[in-house]
Amino acid sequence: MRQQQRRPWVAGAALFVATSLTGCGADFDDSGSGGEPVERVVSIRSSAGPLWLGAPPVISPIGDDVLAGVSDGVVAVRALGCGPTSNGTAFAVAPGLLVGAAHVVTGASSVEVGSLGDDVNNPSPDHAATVVGFDPDRDLALLRSDMRVTALPMSRARIGAEGVVLGYPAGKELTASPARVEHFVRATGLWGTDNVRNVYVLAADVRTGQSGAPLLDSDGNVIGIAFAQLRGSAEVAFALSRGELLNFLVESGVDARIDYLGRTVINARRDDLSATPNGECGGG
Repeated sequence: MRQQQRRPWVAGAALFVATSLTGCGADFDDSGSGGEPVERVVSIRSSAGPLWLGAPPVISPIGDDVLAGVSDGVVAVRALGCGPTSNGTAFAVAPGLLVGAAHVVTGASSVEVGSLGDDVNNPSPDHAATVVGFDPDRDLALLRSDMRVTALPMSRARIGAEGVVLGYPAGKELTASPARVEHFVRATGLWGTDNVRNVYVLAADVRTGQSGAPLLDSDGNVIGIAFAQLRGSAEVAFALSRGELLNFLVESGVDARIDYLGRTVINARRDDLSATPNGECGGG
């Protein structure tokens, strides 16, 4: 596994982007406004005015031992059947159940998952996966597989927290991309203006292939799911909140909740979930 270095360019096509952002607010995933960064680097438009972001962290705040402990729960996703191969990332929420990005598997006739390790010359996911939950509005998909994976712990996000987006850029080497949570917003976009979601704006270099990757805090807890990159900028990305993930799991038939101590509780058996339609080629 390698740590990603900052680059002044964006490789490949930009991810789907939330097209408008509304003012900051708080929910159970958010600790409040983070204020303005010490060093303003880039701003994005919102209905409340520009949102300023600082430069992404250069060094990962997560130690190698923590990354090694969670890497078994993060897999590469390869979807076939809608033209060129679509690459993404998913992570385990329960034994045999993985969450990834819906746009990666939309319309696919075949989905495969696997751990690619450091084999960048001939990477090939080697476990078949079945789509058992699909929400194109949230851009989330639930996959069932017989691959042995370790479910990752989850926690709330905090504005200003630093961590990493752990995924497979271009469907190759597992990469830890340093990230900082800059803002919490209510965002609209993707496939319709009625689609409103709780989203974190990240100072991070997230690239194609990392869609669906977990946003991890410094302790290795999942605090969000990367799904988009600001078109034309290699330093701004977006992640869905824990609340969006849990609501999606509940709607997919999974027992998912936050207990009275604020801990995430997920109880699910992969064999209890049936295959579900995963959209048509072309999105939507």
